[in-house]
Amino acid sequence: MGDLSIRRIEPDDEAGLLAWRGLMREGCTADRTAAWWQSPDTTLTQFAHPRADKRDIALLASLGDEAIGGAEVNIVTDAPADVELTVLPDHRRRGFGTVIARAVEELLAGQASIVQTETYSSAGIAFAESRGLVVGNQEDRLLLDLPGYLTADANRYKKDSTSPPSPAPPDLGPDMAITSWIGGCPEEIVEDWAGLREQMDEDVPLGDLTRHLKHADANALRTHEERMDEQGWILVSSLAHVDDLPVGYTEIMVSRHEPDIVIQEDTLVDRGYRGRGIGRALKVANMRQVHSVPEAASARWIQTYTAANNAPMLALNRDLGFATVDTMTALEGKVDLAS
Repeated sequence: MGDLSIRRIEPDDEAGLLAWRGLMREGCTADRTAAWWQSPDTTLTQFAHPRADKRDIALLASLGDEAIGGAEVNIVTDAPADVELTVLPDHRRRGFGTVIARAVEELLAGQASIVQTETYSSAGIAFAESRGLVVGNQEDRLLLDLPGYLTADANRYKKDSTSPPSPAPPDLGPDMAITSWIGGCPEEIVEDWAGLREQMDEDVPLGDLTRHLKHADANALRTHEERMDEQGWILVSSLAHVDDLPVGYTEIMVSRHEPDIVIQEDTLVDRGYRGRGIGRALKVANMRQVHSVPEAASARWIQTYTAANNAPMLALNRDLGFATVDTMTALEGKVDLAS
């Protein structure tokens, strides 16, 4: 094995960040189906305008002049550090991943006590475990053929249609209502939105991973919306009420820069109102809004993640037309235990 050099890409080095981002995408999405990756524009904005509580670090590993691997390290105040590490396929199984991992561990020493990472392969799991991490959670990654879904949904209202219908939302009854919007949350329901997102932080299945509770208030949500807009994201959202009580929400993200894969983010229904079809109604209402986003006209897929042990949500997603394409395994360990 030749000598591997590892350097940190400065936040204002746009050419370096774009080259690093391309390598990370190639390494992390190799042999995977329609795997989303952050757009170049979003990457540049992320590093140029970091969150106040977060440091984003890009590491590039090279053999001479050839870049062969790298890592992204996200250090968040009072939360586990997130690490994404890759080596290009032609250079794997030669010890380069271990060299990069050691550089990451040295960087994290004294800055984080817990580290988390994600992988989609058995080799990735074995490598993380060799560094002292243990499996904490697994989630299925699912894809939905968006043009096919929207066409079937539209044809459901045509009497002469021969297309198979998409699953319809249930009749919510007179006491239930769904509010949908694109962009920033309407002011009159922003407190309801904030409360549900706080509940999502507490309820989202994380297995044995350390949970980081953010408890964002309405002001923090407005800051989040501004950051997402700055990074090129269009937020597509729906919220359900029973009478005046907020009981659930869902959110989709569309990239202005690379809209081919639309991202289905959180879906939450309050525990006391589950089993009434609210989750389905929210998802269907929200996906219909995608029609109104010009940037999504060329979108091919909706991607979502669902915990492998969340049987009700997996069943709903599959009934809507989502299919599992691979499984994400999240691992966690103490930084001071890495070897």
